[in-house]
Amino acid sequence: MAGAHVRFTDAAIEDLKRLHKKDPQIVRSVLKKCLLIEENPYAGRGLLGDLIGYRRLVVGNRDWRIVWQVIEAEELSVDIAEIWAAGARADDDVYREMKERVAAMPGNALTVSLREVVELLAPGAEIWSTHESVDDPIPDWLRTRLLHTAGLHHDRLEGISGEEAMNLWERFMRGESPF
Repeated sequence: MAGAHVRFTDAAIEDLKRLHKKDPQIVRSVLKKCLLIEENPYAGRGLLGDLIGYRRLVVGNRDWRIVWQVIEAEELSVDIAEIWAAGARADDDVYREMKERVAAMPGNALTVSLREVVELLAPGAEIWSTHESVDDPIPDWLRTRLLHTAGLHHDRLEGISGEEAMNLWERFMRGESPF
C-alpha cells in the first residue's frame, strides 16, 4: 500500500483548535500521528456499533483519540483518510460526538489537507522531518490522471506540488472544474 492522503473535516479542525488552546503539545502529537495514518490508513483499531467503518488511534498518554474513515477508490489507486474527530477519551466523549457528526454530515464532506491544517495550527512546525518534503513532487499516477482523465493542460501542472495536484484531482472527482 502506498499510503493515503490525510484530509480533515471542518469539525475535526475545530477540535484541533480547541485542543491547541488547551495544550499545543497535544495538537503536535495528533499531527504526528496523522503522518502515521498517511503512511498506513489502516493503523489503529476499527470501531464497532454505530461507528463501523471508522478507525481510532491513541494519542499521547492514552487520554486522546483520533477518529477517521478510510475512503478507497480502487480504480484510481487512491486512499483518503478523512479525520473526523480528535478529542478526549474520557467517558467516551469523542465517540458520542462522532455519532452526532456522522448523523449530521452530508455524504461528501468538504475536507482540508493535513499540510493546510499544520500551517493553520503550527506554522513552520518540524513534524515533516521523518516524512516527505512539504513540496513533494506529483506522483506519476496522479499526473497521468490529471492530464488524461481530467483534461488538464500540462502547463497547469508545472511548478505545483503533489498536494496541490491532489487538490485539483479531488475537485475534479467532486464534479468541480479543476481549471
